Amino acid sequence: MTYAALIVVCLVGAVLQSSIGFGFPIFAMIFMSMLFPFQTATTITQAAGILGVGYFFFKYIKQVRWKVLSPFILSAIPVGMLCTLVSADLDVSILKIYLGVVLILIALFFLFFDKKVHLKANAFSGIVLGGISGVLNGFFAIGGPPVALYLLPAINDKIPYIATANAYFFLFKIFNLAIRFTNGSLASEHVPFLIVSIISMVIGSLIGDKIMNRLPMNLMKKLVYIFVGVSGAVIIFQELF
Repeated sequence: MTYAALIVVCLVGAVLQSSIGFGFPIFAMIFMSMLFPFQTATTITQAAGILGVGYFFFKYIKQVRWKVLSPFILSAIPVGMLCTLVSADLDVSILKIYLGVVLILIALFFLFFDKKVHLKANAFSGIVLGGISGVLNGFFAIGGPPVALYLLPAINDKIPYIATANAYFFLFKIFNLAIRFTNGSLASEHVPFLIVSIISMVIGSLIGDKIMNRLPMNLMKKLVYIFVGVSGAVIIFQELF
């Protein structure tokens, strides 16, 4: 049953990630944390995800907007590595509730005020949102929402947006997994589960690639914000009930 659950979760999560540029870690962690200890769940989620994001990164590497992404990466990677080191000894239950509330508020704000408020993709916003993404990635393996909130207003073109988002995820995971694989969060008995997750993630990414090409940019934006809000609600529900 665990293998079956992993296959379904990774397939669906990979399609979601491919379609809107993020979402696999959030979707996967909702279920992975029920199947494994929290730190093991984050490690499997990030390790499985690296092939999926790597596929889109290398496929569309010429479309990556490095100038837009650079300030985001400069803060996200060091902050994320620090939070990953700290997270091994931290009770994150209360933090996850706050995270859920923040995600809901962000989603509501951008759904209803998206046309009235425009976030400028400059060095300041990149560093701030990159730092927030690093914190969320380091503690919860779900740093996607700040990425989308930063890149969507800056890149109003579907393929460059997908390419740039996955460039960040790929680079972050390389540094982050080096820590997770050495802090004891993944034992030898978890390796078969990891292999199944990786294979399922690759298949789901290939399916999602076909779906993504058919999504209009405006619809993609709405799906991103709706998913951010739903994710926040699910996180709060999990922690309270």
